[in-house]
Formats: sequence, structure tokens, C-alpha cells
Amino acid sequence: MSRRTRVSLDDDRVTGQYASWIKMAIDLIAPKNLYLIAGRATAKTSDIIAERSQTICRDMQHSKMVFVSDTYVNALKNITPTLIEGWNRKGWMEGIHYVTDKKPPDHFKKCYKPVESFKHTIYTYLGNLFTIGSLDQPSGLAGDSFQHRFGDEARLLKKSKLDKLTPALRGEYAQFGTSVFYRGNTFTTDMPNILLGDDDWIMSQEKNMDLQQVKDALQVGLVLNQIKTEVLAAVQVKDQKKVENLKRQLVKWTMKWTQARKDLTFFYVVSSFVNVDILTDGFFGDSLKALGIEEFKSAILSLKINLKKGEKFYGSLGEHHFYDDGVISSYYDKFSLTDEIEESSLALRYINHHQKLEAGVDFGDQCSMITGQPIGNYLYGFKEIHTLAPENEIQLGKKFTEFYKYHKVKILDMYYDRSGNQNAKTKRDWATALKNAIEYQDGISTGWTVNLMSLNQATISQEEEYNFVKTMMAETNPDLPKLKIDKFQCKCMKSSLELTKIKIKVDKNGSKTIHKDKSSESLPLLLRPMYSTNYSDAFKYWVYRRSFVDRVNTAGSYTTSDPTTF
Repeated sequence: MSRRTRVSLDDDRVTGQYASWIKMAIDLIAPKNLYLIAGRATAKTSDIIAERSQTICRDMQHSKMVFVSDTYVNALKNITPTLIEGWNRKGWMEGIHYVTDKKPPDHFKKCYKPVESFKHTIYTYLGNLFTIGSLDQPSGLAGDSFQHRFGDEARLLKKSKLDKLTPALRGEYAQFGTSVFYRGNTFTTDMPNILLGDDDWIMSQEKNMDLQQVKDALQVGLVLNQIKTEVLAAVQVKDQKKVENLKRQLVKWTMKWTQARKDLTFFYVVSSFVNVDILTDGFFGDSLKALGIEEFKSAILSLKINLKKGEKFYGSLGEHHFYDDGVISSYYDKFSLTDEIEESSLALRYINHHQKLEAGVDFGDQCSMITGQPIGNYLYGFKEIHTLAPENEIQLGKKFTEFYKYHKVKILDMYYDRSGNQNAKTKRDWATALKNAIEYQDGISTGWTVNLMSLNQATISQEEEYNFVKTMMAETNPDLPKLKIDKFQCKCMKSSLELTKIKIKVDKNGSKTIHKDKSSESLPLLLRPMYSTNYSDAFKYWVYRRSFVDRVNTAGSYTTSDPTTF
């Protein structure tokens, strides 16, 4: 696929630019609303959103815009830095074209509306104010007014919360109403994966697209681009008379282009192959090996994937087992957009800092830990922590103590696989090593006490886990707590639970038993936290404990394989 030249349509400046065909199409159509589903490595934020936002800033100078994310953590650590990096590559420099988290210089143009606080904002030299907001606190944004809305990773944004923000797209029609982009939206994302709990609201935007209007806008945009190409050639040969004639044509066709784009929505789905010239064949081969065919279809090819409920090991798992308001966003007010973010349990909404913590841990080349507390009739999962080889339980212990360093009652009840202790005398004792890593660091006591809760525990068969968790997640046994897991702080575990499949084994006598399909644990290490069954095992040890299992046994659902040693 060749990469063609597009001439900038932003203003009177005429410059040649190289772009992929989808980037050119978006620039030439320049719709009011853009909804783009694109595979990984298509530079959705650093290229497409970055340049489109610059164009909108020029077209609606002095306006206010909002950039929404699922959480402040994601906005501050991932999305905003990528946007700024894209701006820098496209010629906008901090201090000259924009500032973050502070009052702009006096020579910057003024926003149409006085600004009370510059915290978590970006202010451009054209007088545009970008507010960085999160949908875990949508009410704080809904009371404001914005002229355009941006969002990356739209699959993580819940439609119900986005809808609450829609009324904020308002204000100053007299000043901005002539702009095509007024009250518009710009959203990009990978293909939503409903198996991971993604919201696929963006798919419904296709019905709002008038295909003929899109074609008309593209045709006019191509004419306008051709005129600018001729201007560029005339400038190069210094034919001033031709330049002036062409500029008159520019005015006429720019008006036609504006009319063609009025209230236009452009929805498109494209794979990572749109960027094949940059990525090369090796990227796709390596991605297929690393991701496996199912994830490759979704992440790279932008194909929908689906897993039937009967194929899921955790078939009773539902959205009601997760919560999305577990972070106190005001905790992050002390950090600027360019700061290194310190994550801490102080930002957790539902934690009781005066109550001991609990954890489920799975050991191996990926060590996985889920931490939480029982509160009332609920078992809360607050935070996941993991390490990948060559890191081990030493680093896991440090990550735990760093995140929970402000916790008041420093007691941790730790549930884990019995193999964590079974080699205590002859080989490595993972559980005791992690206990020591949490209790002592650099030879100094941390103040933590770790209780090993799985000593002498029997092996938990996968069928026992399946039956128990099915009962627990179905919430049919009033003696069992209900699960409440932070969907953002525990996103890898959520993904692991949602992707784990059933595997039926038949012995020589024809008896069938239920097992986990553990083939995902052969994935490359970097992919395992999100896509393997490792985290599901940490979850298993966290919930499959004697005090809970006895309640189910009493009801006669099933028994453990060796209750005397459990």
C-alpha cells in the first residue's frame, strides 16, 4: 500500500503531508462527528486525534473542549501524554503553542469564557481550553459547557455515562455555530471486545452516517486538495498571478466543502493493515504469534469476536459483579498532566483503612495477586498486582507495600495455591518468601503481618472451583458474600475471568470432568496478565477458602476432595 501526499486544508498555509489513506480520508471529509474503530498501531491518538484537534482549534478559536477517559489514571498516565506527543511531532511546542495545568501567557488568545481553574487542563495559543475529565466522575463535567468532545479507547467508555455528558455540548452558538465542528464528537478505539466487558456503543453510530453525504464531502475535499496542490506548484515556480487565481477558487470550494460537511457523521472500521507501510509484514507475523488467532482477529483485524456463555468457565460472571466508581478522582488533583503518577490505596473509595486486608495469590513466572476486603455481605476486590519473570515475589511484595503504605491496620490474610508451601523443605517456598518480602525489606520491618491461610490445604480441583464459583456468582446462596470487583483497578483479572474457557475431559471409562482451558498460559509473558488464566487462579485462591466452602458444603452442593486437610 503506497502512502500518498495530502495538502493541508487547515488554513491558507499550503504544505505537503504524507499520510495513510484512512488519515487522508478523515482529513478530506473532516466531519462534525468522527467515530473510528481501528486496529492497534494505527496512531489513533498521536496522529488522527492530535491533528484533528489542531484543526478544530484553528476553526473554533477561543472555544472550550473536553477530552474524556474512563478514569483519571488512564487519562493522566496514557492518553494525555500520547496526545501531547502527537502535537509535538506536528509542530506544537509546550510553552509556545500550549501550556498544561497553569494560566496561559498573556500573549495567548483568551478563551470565550473565564477560566476558574487550570488544573488538568491544556490551554492553546488560539484560546482553546481542553478539560481532561473522567467518566468515573461525570457529574463534574455535565455542569460545564463545551463546543467539542474527544475520547480515545471508546470501548472503555460506558454509554450511560457519556449520555450524562452530552447536554454539556452547548453554548455560544452565535460565536461558534458557523463551524462544522460545533457540538461535534471525535471518538476512536480498538474493536470493542464484549468478552472483556467493553462497551460497544460506538458500533451503533454507523446508523447515523449518511453515506451519500460522506461521498459528497470527500469529492469536494478532493477538489479542494487538488486546488491546493496547484497552489503549491505555483508557489514553487513563483507564478504569483496563478496563485491569486487559485486562491479565489479556494474560497469558492471551501464554502462548498463547509456546506457538504454540515452535521456530517463519519463512522468507519479499519484494520491495522492500513498502516502496513510503517509496520511492515514482521509486525503482523509477530502479533499473530504473540496474541493468538482470537485476539489477533479483534486487536489487529478489527473483527468482532464472540464467546458463547456455555463455553465460559465463569459463565455466571456478569457486569453486576464489577463497579466503576472505585477511585476518588480528587486524589489525583495534586498531580499535573506531566507528573509521574503515584498510585495509592488512598484513592480507593470503598476501602476500610482500619480493617485488615485479604489477598489471593498465584505463583509462577507470572505472580498474580488480587487484594480486597469483606465489607458487609460483599467481598470487595480493590487492586490487582503482578510481576513477570525475572521479577519474582520480592518485587511483588514491594509493589504491595508501596501501594498500601498508608493502610492503617497492616495485617494481610493471604490465600494461595498449596504448592506455595509444598516445597518449603526441599525447594523454594513461594508463600513464605512473599510473606517475608512484605514483612521485611532491606532488613527492616515494614510493620506488616502476613497470615498464611492455606497451610495444609488440599488440592482444589478445577471442577470443584467451577461448581463453587458458579454458586457464588449466581448469588443463590445467602450464606456466601457477593462479589464486587473494581473493573479498572482489576482489569487484568476481569479480562482473565471473562476469557477463561471450559475444557471437558473424558477418561477411559467415559466419565466427563470439567477443567479450565489453560493453553493461554503459554502466551508470551507480556500478554499473560490480560489474556491468560493466571489471574483467574489468584481469584480462585481468594474466594475458595474454608470458611466459604463450608457454607456451600452444608447446603449439600458438593464436597472438597479432602476436607480433613483443607
